[in-house]
Amino acid sequence: MKARRVSNAWPSRWQSRCASSSDSRSVANTAPKALLLSIGSELLLGETVDTNAAYLGRELARLGVDLRAVHQLPDDRKLIAEAFAQALATYDVVLATGGLGPTHDDLTREGLADALGEELIEDGELAEWLRARFGGASRMPVSNLRQALLIASAQPLDNPVGSAPGWWVERDGRALALMPGVPAEMHRMWHERVVPRLQRGLRLLPLAMRTVKTFGVGESAVAERLGDLLQAPGDGLEAGIYARDDGVHLRFSTRGEASLLDDPVARALSALGDDVYGTDEQTLPGEAMARLGQAGVRSLASLEAGTDGALLAILAAHDPAGGEARYLGGTLVHDGRPPGPMRADALLTVRLGAHAALGRSRVIVTLTAPAIGFDAREVRIHGSGAQRLRRAAFAALDQVRRSGTLG
Repeated sequence: MKARRVSNAWPSRWQSRCASSSDSRSVANTAPKALLLSIGSELLLGETVDTNAAYLGRELARLGVDLRAVHQLPDDRKLIAEAFAQALATYDVVLATGGLGPTHDDLTREGLADALGEELIEDGELAEWLRARFGGASRMPVSNLRQALLIASAQPLDNPVGSAPGWWVERDGRALALMPGVPAEMHRMWHERVVPRLQRGLRLLPLAMRTVKTFGVGESAVAERLGDLLQAPGDGLEAGIYARDDGVHLRFSTRGEASLLDDPVARALSALGDDVYGTDEQTLPGEAMARLGQAGVRSLASLEAGTDGALLAILAAHDPAGGEARYLGGTLVHDGRPPGPMRADALLTVRLGAHAALGRSRVIVTLTAPAIGFDAREVRIHGSGAQRLRRAAFAALDQVRRSGTLG
């Protein structure tokens, strides 16, 4: 597909954001504001989970664009047009996913055309590109020609893995990108077609982030121990606290130099002490298996009761690094009968008690291992459903991480 030439109408206020990062607060406050429109009735009906929103939220943050809102819309041409009109009057960058297919309910193109007051016309080059994707005109359903419709101000975006072209539009100093709703197609188009265009116009410092991860201490306790660090982490810095299945995470971010985060991270590590199991990309399974490996334990097996295999699933999905103990698998105990023999250096046993009052449950953890093994330890966790099962498994791994004295 040939690229069309379009004028670069990026506002001058965005053109030199990476020239200097000395005023981090100024950089943060002038970051372009973005809106994401997730289009498709299946999203509102709960039939499809909008994973694209989370993905693009992370991507925009890294790029240096401030995502201010995500709106989900049904397949309704009027509502889509109204949403685009409002977005283009308010936001610097507008992204939309979904509604670019060939069927009658794929109405994103029509909605944007209405909002901009432009006519949809079949683009000959797009039509030929589509026919080539299908291996010839005789093999392509006629309905797919809807995907060749284009407005005069739009530049088509090639779809390397699908048949739905995207759109790139610049209007009154604002940028808009339409992308497919299929995650695999959206990811490729985002990285290969949209990001380069945004970077040419924005030239922003990306958002630098650091994460401190804890387990065994609640959000309120973490906040109390950090004192004023959460409210005032430093000029141009932001701090947030988040509860996850694998503990409470503390995140610091800045649109300035990444080194600005060193001081608040060091202060957090000092305040939280042994409750910290890692930072950034470190994981609780990784730290537990590394602790075993450092103690000379080469392999681990697990025995679970009441967790529905949550520990097995977490450890099986873990990608071990050098020096870690190797996970050999686990056994689930449903009827109280003892398991057969396991050929591993260590055995981690976790038993989850009944769901108790106030959402608390008791977890009994035992580690049979040379040098760093321990008898039954009791841990209390909160949560329900699958979250409760995963937290029980992470609680067991946290006890392994805390075990023994390594020399």
